[in-house]
Amino acid sequence: MSRKRKLSRKHKVVAGVSAVAMVAGIAAVTVSTSQAAEACAGLDQALQNNQNFIAAQQANPDAQSEARIANRQAVIDLIQQRRQAAGCQ
Repeated sequence: MSRKRKLSRKHKVVAGVSAVAMVAGIAAVTVSTSQAAEACAGLDQALQNNQNFIAAQQANPDAQSEARIANRQAVIDLIQQRRQAAGCQ
């Protein structure tokens, strides 16, 4: 005599949660790789904006220009680190 084995409610829940987790993981990897180029473009724009600001301060300096330039240079250094971490070219 063969006996059909039924899955308990607990096993069904575990199987469902595992399937959802796997799909979510695949979706997360796919989304993160597709947004990498967009993130690099944003970082590139921020870098350009800060470089333009420094150039403007150097062209027309005032009493606070030196402090502003130092501040923006620190921001540029952080942006460069983020670009490197993101794999931007």
